[in-house]
Amino acid sequence: MESAGDWCLIESDPGVFTQLIKKFGVKGVQVEEMWTFDDSIFDNLRPVHGLIFLFKYLQHDEPPHPVVKDNRLEKIYFAKQVINNACATQAVVSLLLNCNHPDVILGPELTKLKEFSMSFDPRMRGLTLSNSQTIRSAHNSMSQQALFEFDPKVPTKDEDAYHFIGYMPIDGRLYELDGLREGPIDHGPIAPEQDWLDVVRPIIVSRINVYTEGEIHFNLMALVSDRKMIYERQIQALMSETRMLGMETDDVDVEIRRLRMLIEYEDAKMLRYNQEMLRRRHNYLPFIITLLKILAEEKKLSPLLEKAKERALKKGPKKVKSSPSRVLPPSEHMQYSLADLDSIFREPQEPPSQLEPQDVLQQSLLEPPADMDMLATDDFLKDVVLDTGFEHDLIDVHDIFDENMIPTEEFPHDDILDPDELLIRDYMRNPGNEEERDAE
Repeated sequence: MESAGDWCLIESDPGVFTQLIKKFGVKGVQVEEMWTFDDSIFDNLRPVHGLIFLFKYLQHDEPPHPVVKDNRLEKIYFAKQVINNACATQAVVSLLLNCNHPDVILGPELTKLKEFSMSFDPRMRGLTLSNSQTIRSAHNSMSQQALFEFDPKVPTKDEDAYHFIGYMPIDGRLYELDGLREGPIDHGPIAPEQDWLDVVRPIIVSRINVYTEGEIHFNLMALVSDRKMIYERQIQALMSETRMLGMETDDVDVEIRRLRMLIEYEDAKMLRYNQEMLRRRHNYLPFIITLLKILAEEKKLSPLLEKAKERALKKGPKKVKSSPSRVLPPSEHMQYSLADLDSIFREPQEPPSQLEPQDVLQQSLLEPPADMDMLATDDFLKDVVLDTGFEHDLIDVHDIFDENMIPTEEFPHDDILDPDELLIRDYMRNPGNEEERDAE
């Protein structure tokens, strides 16, 4: 059995979080990424049950409002984070266990967890969550395939750590659920006629403004009702209304067609999430090794390597980015370290001039991820494709997955898929290819 500390790092990605929620056995809910703070984006996603916010962790950051330690904890499910790398799962589980919306069906595992640990204090709830085999297995199933194992390095004070927290309304008040605190943070009441999203918006804006100008490493996601379920429900309502009135109108017909298109879009999106998860989990190392062997046998490996090095030198040295985990000092109230917070790697950016908070969030979402090494793998593979005469689809694994590996909407098993063999077989099945290229 895995130890309570064996929790992997996972990405801040709506597809990953949606798949994670399904692994928990929860139905009727999904996660959507927020590209802006504008009201219009929330209008298309209602009902919004909670927000998940990723930000750079400041170790000595004091809570802006009182931390709840009174009898409200008997109704609010708050679990203190007592294990490494679990803040992503902790944030989404906290939102789910405090959500009482009829659309959200927790499923047997989370229902059992809530019933068993609701009477515990926050620390004991955190221990209960960390020892749930189902939750830990679901969390670790979201990890990327590691090509190599490295010894954990000692973190430095210059490294950045990132942390997930949740915001949601509970009993007419807005709460911030941060597992590194001693309890929920009470941000005050929500008026009956007030939208809770209007209350949380300035709080997130003020949190972004705490950082220096040019800091854009933020991510915001919303926990919303299953969009396909919402659209199907709207179609049923329109059809029922039409039957009651005994006539159809062009407006109703157009609206039904629009909703069916949105359902098709949701189906395609979920299929894409499955494909991305498959690529994330697949081990490409055998294919890479076989490809390098072929290049070495054909005396093409060394020239490509030198060319990739030259390109990397022209780009200049990369700025050292933060480790994906960072060990934080243990809390004086706990015997566990609260370290290894989830991190994201981003390309260093020039500080923008006077960006508004919503622009900062949008820029952070649109920013491409930084290369992990000075010698970029993409550059090397690009040389392989362009300079050796290899067919492009030998390298484009995405195309192979799209056309050959995902015949149905169901998530394929890893042992069925072997794109490495397909790639190499595609290259080797016509032994005359190289002679034809030499002849040219």
